[in-house]
Amino acid sequence: MSNAAAGHRLHASIWLRLPPRPERHLQAVIARLAHAHGTHDFLPHLTVCGPTLEATTLAAASRRARESGQVPLRVRAAGISCALGNPFQAVFIEIAESPELRRFREQMRDITGADGLAPPHLSLLYAVDRGHAPIAFELGELEEIASQTRAAVAELEYVLERPAVAYPPGGNWLAVPEWRVEDL
Repeated sequence: MSNAAAGHRLHASIWLRLPPRPERHLQAVIARLAHAHGTHDFLPHLTVCGPTLEATTLAAASRRARESGQVPLRVRAAGISCALGNPFQAVFIEIAESPELRRFREQMRDITGADGLAPPHLSLLYAVDRGHAPIAFELGELEEIASQTRAAVAELEYVLERPAVAYPPGGNWLAVPEWRVEDL
């Protein structure tokens, strides 16, 4: 991570990724939605903490994620939702917050000095166009997309097992295709 300097904030997030097979399934759903709506596709993930953290803490976060015995985590889907206001949560799978998930997320936030924790979710559609600008969807449009997506995403339980760090070179989270994702 060459843009990380000691003692500085880094535009980065800690993720938990799915096992390869379910990841490919959700990736295909995400790609279909992105193609249909002129947005970017991305790797399915649950953001543990971010979108900024202390640059010098990644080694400690990696050690904790690998050695804590807390991962893999089994989580339950609470439904498919949509929302306005955050382009990275336009359409998403709500994840029920378990004590184990909350504990892991809080520990990683504390280790990395990351920002506050958003409700746990697996995004399916980002409201960011291919020119890296937010898209102003109407709520009804997002509700329809979420409704149509429910059949393609019928899983009630997910395993989150692969800790990773994601960061946008240059610090621009809206430049989705430029994100770098590395295993922790």
